[in-house]
Formats: sequence, structure tokens, C-alpha cells
Amino acid sequence: MNSKGFTLIELVVVIVILGILAVTAVPKYIHLQADAQTSTLEGVKVSIQGASALAYSRSLVAGNQKLSTASVTLSDGTEIDVQYGYPTTNLLDWQEVLDLDSSDFEMAISNSVLIIYPVSLGVISSQSADCIVTYQPATAMGVKPIITVNSCV
Repeated sequence: MNSKGFTLIELVVVIVILGILAVTAVPKYIHLQADAQTSTLEGVKVSIQGASALAYSRSLVAGNQKLSTASVTLSDGTEIDVQYGYPTTNLLDWQEVLDLDSSDFEMAISNSVLIIYPVSLGVISSQSADCIVTYQPATAMGVKPIITVNSCV
């Protein structure tokens, strides 16, 4: 007997195999976007750390690293406010220094903490939200600012 096509058993076996592959592979691909966003935020964190270190070195040269309020001029002529030598949470200063694309990232201040997050998240005002970078300025002489990344989920 010459039969064309597949038997019902063959089709069921193929569907079961595809189901097993989907169950094992899909979860790995679902988290790729969240991992990519978290990696991007890690890059923003490193940029903040670099800008903070640059401002502190300028503050050391100016001799105002011990003051609770002062300002420094960066090499490109940008003047920023500093607190104990490190940048404050002045939004205009950070927008100038970081030069992030406003169509990709948003900045906000909540309880004297700078929050940077992807525009796609909408409005964020909580320091505990997922998928954000926070910058807490120096609070005393010799204390570095605290920069954290909350992972994306």
C-alpha cells in the first residue's frame, strides 16, 4: 500500500517535540530583553561614575571638595554644582554631563535622589522601582555618592 502524508502518530510526536523545545527555549529568550535593558543601565551607571570622578578631580584642583555647596567647571566649559566635591542631583547638570537621548531615557528627582530610567516605563518616582539607576549625592566629606542599578524584570 502506497500512502502519502504523515500518520497521526508521526504528527503527535512532532508536536510533542516542538512543545518540549518551546518549554525549554522560550524562557531563555523572554529574559533577553530585560537583560539587555539592565546592561544598558549598567552602562549609564558607569557614565555616572566617570562624570562623578571627573567632577571630584576638578573639585580637588579647585580646593572646594570640603564644601557642602560649590561648583566646578569641567574641561568642556560646563559648570556643575558639587556637594563635597561630587555632583549634586541638579537635573540640568546631569542632562548636560551625561547627554542621554531624551527619547530613550528620562530623569527625575525623588527625595534628593536622581533617578534615570527608560522612557518606555512611563513615570517612575520610586527609588525601589525595577529598571532604574539611582544616584545619591555625597552627604559628608570623604563619603562617595551611592550609585545603584535596579535590574529589569
